[in-house]
Amino acid sequence: MRASLRIIKGLAIEFSGEYAVIHDQLYLPKGDLTREEVLLRQTQLATGYQARINAGLSYTFGSVFNNVVNPRFSIGDDF
Repeated sequence: MRASLRIIKGLAIEFSGEYAVIHDQLYLPKGDLTREEVLLRQTQLATGYQARINAGLSYTFGSVFNNVVNPRFSIGDDF
């Protein structure tokens, strides 16, 4: 999911997020983990989901006519 909200001309705030259900964790070793292994991130714990949320600001500036090409700068014209 992604959303963008324009605050004022040129300034926008953007939000995005995703959620995934994870079932195929074949790389995890079978057995119990010690507390030290988990805290030192030597071994990962099994999980059933993954979630991510992002937020950011963007500012766009320049002329509203920035897509207009000046014909004096075109390439390939004969003199």
